Amino acid sequence: MSRTIWLVRHGQRVDNVDKKWKENNPTKWDDPELTIRGKQQAHEVGKHFANMNIEAIITSPFTRCIETSAQIAAMMENKATKICVEPGFQEPLYMCMTPPGVPSMEKIKEYSTQIDESYKPVFEKLPEEAKGDLGCADRVVKTFQEVAKKFPSGNIIIVSHGTPIANIHAFLKGHWKYVGQCTICKVTDMYGQSFRLDYWSDKKHLSQTHDLREDERNVPKLPSP
Repeated sequence: MSRTIWLVRHGQRVDNVDKKWKENNPTKWDDPELTIRGKQQAHEVGKHFANMNIEAIITSPFTRCIETSAQIAAMMENKATKICVEPGFQEPLYMCMTPPGVPSMEKIKEYSTQIDESYKPVFEKLPEEAKGDLGCADRVVKTFQEVAKKFPSGNIIIVSHGTPIANIHAFLKGHWKYVGQCTICKVTDMYGQSFRLDYWSDKKHLSQTHDLREDERNVPKLPSP
């Protein structure tokens, strides 16, 4: 017996194309929304999953991930699929405002009627972490493992960011590997006994496969002892 855990990075964000967006948005520089292309990418991910049996979408609380999750959920025939907001899957803290500039739950609910307010996240508040792309690894892996326990039988989709997903790859395969925007990774969960990575950063569902920012970040190095 097994089930599938799907990993999806959010779509193209507005500051990817508007290089002055961050300096023009000083109060929310860490929370850019999706571009038109990013929304189309998310729509195409949703088409890929439309006929699949998905119990829940577990998403980072940043707007770009909420928008991606809402697009996916909107395409699904199963309207009972819930969107669960999980802070444990958000960006590394060193890349965020203090505190992170995530939207309120009231704002998040404006994106979809499928937001599950009853979901109890693994992390209500994120623990302190070291700077760098490896700093969030323990938090992300713990969240991944605990979310798998929270949904022990159904297929789920995790929508997150490039760095957290790369740290999940390191947990599964022993080395850090980045992913493209709105690409799909398939993980088979042998019901808590083991995880098998079936494929990584697949883009066949996307109509445009260029400039997905797969090489956006170099493989981080462990700090010197």
